[in-house]
Amino acid sequence: MGHHNPSDPKPALSLRRQFMEALKRAHRRRPASFYMLVVTPVVLFLAVDLLAHRDEPRRFAAGLILLVIFFGVVLVRAVMDIFEIGRKHLQEQRDSYRDTLGDHDFISTLTRPKKPSDREE
Repeated sequence: MGHHNPSDPKPALSLRRQFMEALKRAHRRRPASFYMLVVTPVVLFLAVDLLAHRDEPRRFAAGLILLVIFFGVVLVRAVMDIFEIGRKHLQEQRDSYRDTLGDHDFISTLTRPKKPSDREE
């Protein structure tokens, strides 16, 4: 009973289950800075409370320090994501070059003169 045949069809998934699976796949693709940017409006909304504590310098300073740390982390993660995206882009460019113009067979096919029977009139 514990043996599963790979040729057996998968059971049909409900719409809710399909949605949850798609959401999991989307979360794996998103960088961490995306979630930090989503949380930013919440942090700013909660930071409005800081203005009420302007007369308490220590509490006000602690809140500002936390805000600066949060936005520093967001900035560092965003810069790291930019470099990672750039690195992936360059790698994909190199791979596509190797698959086309870097491939000797592909180049020889492009530069080979056409036979008269191959030409379309």
